[in-house]
Amino acid sequence: MTKKKKIVAICSSVTAVVLVAVIAIVCVAHFVGFPKCVGDKAYSYTTKEIHVEHDGINLFGKALIPKGESGSKYPTVIYAHGAESDYKADMTTLQSLAKSGIACYTFDFYGWTTRSTGPKGTKWFKGTKRGVDDAYEKQVLEQVKDLNAVIEKVKTFDFVDTNNLFLLGSSMGGATVATCAVTHSEDIRAIILQYPAINLNPDASVDGATYDVNKYTPNVLLLQGTADKIVPLSMSENLCAHYNKYNPDHCKMVVYDGQPHVFDGKYKVIAAGEIYKFIQTQKV
Repeated sequence: MTKKKKIVAICSSVTAVVLVAVIAIVCVAHFVGFPKCVGDKAYSYTTKEIHVEHDGINLFGKALIPKGESGSKYPTVIYAHGAESDYKADMTTLQSLAKSGIACYTFDFYGWTTRSTGPKGTKWFKGTKRGVDDAYEKQVLEQVKDLNAVIEKVKTFDFVDTNNLFLLGSSMGGATVATCAVTHSEDIRAIILQYPAINLNPDASVDGATYDVNKYTPNVLLLQGTADKIVPLSMSENLCAHYNKYNPDHCKMVVYDGQPHVFDGKYKVIAAGEIYKFIQTQKV
C-alpha cells in the first residue's frame, strides 16, 4: 500500500469513527436525553447506594443527593419504575431534578431484576396484560408493600425534608404509586403519575381496607403522551377527571403531543421541568 493510500485509509477510518460517535450522541440525546437543571439554581449532586429491607426482601436503590450547605434538607422524590424495568428507567428526569435541588430515591421493585433479592429468588415475576388475569393487580399490591417500606426508610435519611415528600411513578409504577398514596395522605405531599397503567376504579383496596381515591389521595400531576399505545390518552383523561370529580384542583394533567409510552430524551427533561414547577406549588 502506498503512503497516499495509507493516509486515505486512515482518514476513512477516522471519519467512520467520528460518524459512529455522532450517531451515538444523537441516539443518546433522543432516547435517553441529557439531564440539566430545570430550576432557579443549579446544583451538583452525589449518588449513594442505599438498600431497603422488609419481610426478608432486600431492595436495591440509589439516592441522588444535591450538594448544598452542611445539614441541608431537600424536597425528595421517590421513584417507582414500570414493568420489565428498573431504577434507571427515568434517570434523566431524576438527575435533572437533583441538579435543581430536589433529592431523589430510585429503586428496583422485587421481582423484576437480579439486584433486589428475596425468598422467591430474583426476576420471579412475569408480566401480564392488564385485564387478562389478576396477576397484574396482585403484583401492584406486592409493589405497594415495597414502596411502603421505601417511604418509611426514606423518611429517616438526614438529607430529606420529610414535610415535602413526593411520589413519582411511571406506567405500572404509576398504578403502584396511585394505590399506595391512599394510605399516605398524611406524609406524602403530592404524587406525579407518568402514563399510569391503572384501570379506573373509584376505590382502592389495600390490605383489605377500601379507600375513596378522591378523599385520600394527595394532589396529582399526570403526564401523558398522545401517541401512547399502551396507556391511551383517554384512559389518563378519565383518571384525571375522576380525581377532579369532587375537587377540580385535585389533578393537573399535562399532555405531550406525539410522545409514546415512555417519553423520549428531550421530553424526559421537559417532564422534569413540569415536575419541578409542580413541586414548588405543593411544598410547604
